[in-house]
Amino acid sequence: MYQYFIAPIMGYFFGSLPFAWIVVRLVAGKDVREEGSGSVSTRNTIRTVGYFWAILVGTLDVTKGFLAVFLTRFFLAPTDAMGTDDLSILCVALAGIGAFAGHLWMPWMKFKGGKGFSVLLGAYIVLNPYGNLVWVLSILLFLAIIRYSYLAGLLATISVALLDTFFFIFSVPNIYWSSWAVMVHGWGCVIILALRLIPDFRAMRKGDIKRWSGVKTTQWMK
Repeated sequence: MYQYFIAPIMGYFFGSLPFAWIVVRLVAGKDVREEGSGSVSTRNTIRTVGYFWAILVGTLDVTKGFLAVFLTRFFLAPTDAMGTDDLSILCVALAGIGAFAGHLWMPWMKFKGGKGFSVLLGAYIVLNPYGNLVWVLSILLFLAIIRYSYLAGLLATISVALLDTFFFIFSVPNIYWSSWAVMVHGWGCVIILALRLIPDFRAMRKGDIKRWSGVKTTQWMK
């Protein structure tokens, strides 16, 4: 039973690793929290040191989401230890939710963080790989329509949670991906992200957040 407590704590630790802060500090000697939007994120890394280093940060953030759920699934709470696949996957889901929350509220960064999208994609490599495809296609679609990146990210995350729900309701022939516990992970991340984005929603209503204007090639030159 201890796995239910250890999994989210371990996930939170992985998620809270501030790779954007570390990379920006090493490359430019700056504090990423004092640049751009102030978030400890891949997107703010782009603003500060360019796309090249942002790709590294994004890869590291995906990796920490992946490791949190992978280690839980195959070492901390395998099926043999938990008794059933569903209970094992529930621990994996808790680790994924913990990693997601850890990235949004990093204790080492005075509880600043990013939006957690890379961490979410890393977790879904293990939880439901189809979720990554749906998330990427969804955010591209929503970005083209509404052009607010934060809102597009939330809608894409909701799209993945709906996919998890579809897999569960219609019992897609894969006991792992169609588990109710995967659905718990999807909607848990939606709720956490919605709470994290409340200040951004208020800023959007005031006009303080600009619409996404696309990729600027000059950012590669930093």
